[in-house]
Amino acid sequence: MVQFEQNEMETMKNSGQVLGKVADHYISDLYQLDRTRTAEEFIKQLKNICLRAISIGKKSDEMVYTKPLADLMDIINKHKENYDEIKDIVLVYATFYLGAIKYSRTRGD
Repeated sequence: MVQFEQNEMETMKNSGQVLGKVADHYISDLYQLDRTRTAEEFIKQLKNICLRAISIGKKSDEMVYTKPLADLMDIINKHKENYDEIKDIVLVYATFYLGAIKYSRTRGD
């Protein structure tokens, strides 16, 4: 198991928030990210999600800040041999954040 630095963990958390927000509109992107088998596939899917985030901003007043995903790509390149750990951490944060979005919507908060 890789011991990530605190700033790397924060980037993964922020990336998960971005992914959760995009998944609220395009849930299939989250599934496709989970199915990636290599760091290169993971980065390619992150690029697709960044493009989706931009399209969300064009369709509504919601703006999605994508810098955490760019920072995440740097972390993946640094820890390429352990990208699967990064993927798991980011997906946990993403599903948590997506759940919070859905929950707050049903609660009317």
